[in-house]
Amino acid sequence: MAKTKISQYDATASNNSDIDNINIAENCSPSGINNAIRELMAHLKDLQAGNVADNAIAVASGGTGGETATDARTNLSAAKSGDNSDITSITGLTTPLAETQGGTGATSLSDALDSLGLNTDSDAQLGSLGVGTAASGTAGEIRSTGNITAYYSDDRLKTRLGYITDALGKVNKLHGFYYQANKTAQDLGYSIKKEVGVSAQEVNSILPEIVSPAPIDNQYLTIDYARLTPLLIEAIKELDKKVKSLEEKLNDNAV
Repeated sequence: MAKTKISQYDATASNNSDIDNINIAENCSPSGINNAIRELMAHLKDLQAGNVADNAIAVASGGTGGETATDARTNLSAAKSGDNSDITSITGLTTPLAETQGGTGATSLSDALDSLGLNTDSDAQLGSLGVGTAASGTAGEIRSTGNITAYYSDDRLKTRLGYITDALGKVNKLHGFYYQANKTAQDLGYSIKKEVGVSAQEVNSILPEIVSPAPIDNQYLTIDYARLTPLLIEAIKELDKKVKSLEEKLNDNAV
């Protein structure tokens, strides 16, 4: 049989008597040897060019054992280059994949969280956050399907420094109003919509403890609306005293 592919040659030299039907047996003509060498060189060039049908070099011989890229990856247990949809798991890594390689730069979960800035003592920044629901995509917005529990209110953790005095007078210095983002606020990323609130400057004049720099820019102010509640509680109690006092006077006059 004419040998036209490398895979057809025998590992025992004496068994190879022809190359592509060119006689190379003992006592063959010199021209036959020359032609056989040329044919063999052509076979090797085919192999170099990737024309490896029936000529795949075994893995044990330094090849891939495959005639196609897919077969080669299968034989070598390798993933595709580029599209990695055929990767289902990566095991046995001794050197962690860097962030630029799509990894975390770590070999353990705790180290990965450290590397990504997501551990309990990291300073992480997110665009928007969804808890139990999808994030809105609006920068700085947190959405949650449940209550957000924060800080503390337990009286056992507090040293009281006194009640809020003249609470009604303080409330009277505040104004509740409707508003929308002005040009400066829009430049900072806020959208135009009708909202309701109070002035941080007015609150700062009567209850500075609940006023702080706005996260969007430290030159602006924001307030903790929840902490207006103690002021309103004391204001209602003062108003209640006034109402009761007026009721007593009206009852005395009626007698």
